[in-house]
Parts: sequence; C-alpha cells; structure tokens
Amino acid sequence: MIPLIQCDSLNSCSHIRHGFTTRQGGVSTGFFDSLNVAKNKGDADANVMENRRRIAISLQAQPENLITLLQTHTNKVEIVDETWTSTTAREADALVTKTPNKLLGIMTADCVPVLLADPRNNVVAAVHAGWRGAVTGILESTIAAMIACGAEASHIQAAIGPCIWQRSYEVDQQFYDNLPQAADLFIESPRKNHWLFDLPGFVMRQLQKQKIGNITLSKYDTYSHPEMFFSFRRKTHKNESNFGCSLSAIMLLV
Repeated sequence: MIPLIQCDSLNSCSHIRHGFTTRQGGVSTGFFDSLNVAKNKGDADANVMENRRRIAISLQAQPENLITLLQTHTNKVEIVDETWTSTTAREADALVTKTPNKLLGIMTADCVPVLLADPRNNVVAAVHAGWRGAVTGILESTIAAMIACGAEASHIQAAIGPCIWQRSYEVDQQFYDNLPQAADLFIESPRKNHWLFDLPGFVMRQLQKQKIGNITLSKYDTYSHPEMFFSFRRKTHKNESNFGCSLSAIMLLV
C-alpha cells in the first residue's frame, strides 16, 4: 500500500474512497522519484503505469478504471459514465461521476487539487484548479455538473489537497492587477512589484460562493516539502530539467 493523505470528513463516508498521493511509494527514479503519475514528461511509461496501478490498488479500484485527463488549465468538465476506461483521453480539468467504481484522478504539482462528494446523492468529482482554471470558473462548472447529475450543493463536501501556499507563490504586478476582486488575497513580496498570492484561499472562496459549507484544507505546501511532493515552481527555481506529478483521486463504491 502506498502512503495517502486523506480527509476525515470523506473518510467517514463508507461508500467513498479517496486520497491525495505524495511522491513516495513508486518505482520512478531521478526527477520523478518515485510516484510520478504523469506521462510525456520524460519518465518511462512502464514506471508511470506501475505507479498508477499501485495507487488504484491502494484505493480498492481496478487499474483500468483509473480515469485521468489531458489537463489544459480550462474550465471544462467531463462527466464519466460506465463506458470510460483508463484509455479514454479527453481535454478537460475536472471529472464528475455518479457511476460506481470509476476512480477519478487529477494530476498536480503545485496547482490546487479539489475532491468533491455528495455522499447522500452519490455524486463525486475531482478538480484541477490552477490559477487560470480557478479564475475562469472550473469550480463553478464542476459544481453545476454535479448538480446536473443529481447532487445538492448543501450536501457537497470539499477536500482541498496539497498545493502551493501563499508564502511560496510569488506573482508579478500584472497578475495582481488582473485580479482586483481578490486584492485581499495578496501580500507584498520582498521583491519590488511582486506579490504573494493565496491560491488555495481563492479556491476556498470560490467554493464558498457556491454554498459549499463543508470544506477541508490540506496542511501541506508542495513547494516547501521536496521529500514529499513534486513542485513545478521548485523545479523552475532549481533549474531542474523536469518534474513529476502527484494524483488526487476519488471513487464511489455504491
């Protein structure tokens, strides 16, 4: 079994499995050490597939039922039905399902992963919320898709996974100027005309605007824990040639 970070409120739902992976417990090496789940970054496909298999088994899913996306930082959502398998490849940044035994997976390496569940109406979702997607409405689109599948906003629980925290996320003046509605989520950086942005705080605010009341925030900053998490920004600062991605996944057992 691989190590998983989990949310207590989702753990209390006996018919839902979920988890946020670290970078530990896999077979990849080098910059991908060791539980990289992303293809097309330079890691061997055989390693990626074995890592994904281990995650699926740890969450009591069949490996062929682990569904991921070609993520493009949009607000596009896909609804997964019984026809989807691990070979289904579509561009989007969120997955929603009411179909049992489909393990929905989102890949991140600093962006905000969000797992959503309405345990009463048996609808779950996995969201990749980078700043572009969060600003353009990926969370609103996902919740709307869940409601279309039978969920009720008042019953949805949200778990925000490990991501980059404000102290590690410096942005430039243009970024700040383009988000006047979130000015209170910025603090000044030591560098002139730069700011530190609270991305998970922005994600939480968007969820609250959708009347999601039960929201749990991870205590982990991906940038500050190199032994535990992949980080695109850390890779950039260290001039490393590549980086891996972790997986956040959720599944109905009903």
